[in-house]
Amino acid sequence: MSRLNGLSLKSAVLTLPLLLVGIAQGRAADMRSPWDIPVAVQTSDTFTCPPTPELPSTIKAADYYTDAAHSIVDPVRKKAYDAATDGLRSAMRDVISMADRYWTEGNEASARCAAHFLGSFAASGALTGDTATNQAVYVQGWTLGSFAVAWLKIRSDGNIPAEERTQITTWLADVASRNIDYYKKRDDKSDGRNNHRYWAGFTAMAAGIAANRQDLFDWGVSSFKIGASQIQPDGTMPREMERRSRALHYHIFAAAPLVTMAELASANGIDLYKTNDNALSRLVRLVVAGIDDPSLFAAKAGVAQEAMHFHADDIAWATPFERRFPNTQLAALLKKLTARSVPYLGGLPPA
Repeated sequence: MSRLNGLSLKSAVLTLPLLLVGIAQGRAADMRSPWDIPVAVQTSDTFTCPPTPELPSTIKAADYYTDAAHSIVDPVRKKAYDAATDGLRSAMRDVISMADRYWTEGNEASARCAAHFLGSFAASGALTGDTATNQAVYVQGWTLGSFAVAWLKIRSDGNIPAEERTQITTWLADVASRNIDYYKKRDDKSDGRNNHRYWAGFTAMAAGIAANRQDLFDWGVSSFKIGASQIQPDGTMPREMERRSRALHYHIFAAAPLVTMAELASANGIDLYKTNDNALSRLVRLVVAGIDDPSLFAAKAGVAQEAMHFHADDIAWATPFERRFPNTQLAALLKKLTARSVPYLGGLPPA
């Protein structure tokens, strides 16, 4: 891999100012990300940029559960949801694949192509339309968070035009602000305090760093603190436990953005890991134990847990956590993975 690595460099990265996109433009940006590390650019590498897809301004998606606990999937409604969101998921996979190719291999052509995709989405006003359903808001946030992290991975490339940079970061901030508007009226609702709020917080933080918007970043930090306040002494989260047979799944789904937010905050000198007496560590330890033995969650939720088909989404997000807080059980799970890309988190986690 062409990305510079090694323990000595990693130590330096943690103690010295990180490489920022501003270097490419002769100035220093204020907000940092965990991906602001030196990239050994390979200008000779070839990469054919595929056609840019058209993404909708308005997302038309509805949920697909049949019960109040949102634990039983209606296959007909799930099929309709998949059809409505397939184009977005495909675009996410394309952009993060290109961004990770630049970040890990230094392929400059792939970075320019990813920027071209994002610039095209920005120019068309993708994701900026009214969201008629709660599910559409969630999809908006998941998609934007993926794109925002992809941008953070490629923004050090000096060949991305300044005008395109501004267009992309302005768009990311605009969509994040629209996503936040939904949650401003949801403090007394379940999704104003459960995993959906944490994903929205992650999106806001990533977009805030990209656009150098402190207000978006701060809203993300406040969202993290809401999540940390939900974590009980035993590591459980009441609102995620309410998901019955999917309680383990949703504890995982809550932990992923919380860990990533802690990493985004750490890059900017803020330690969120210690919030609520190190609550995030309790949650991660519980999740790891639950993956190995789901009966722990079955006992607490009062129902058997859905069978897991173990893949990157389930634990790859914990890669930076394990590096900070070594854990043999977690390390063993990570070693089982054949890939570590998590689409909703923008691909590969910080390394």
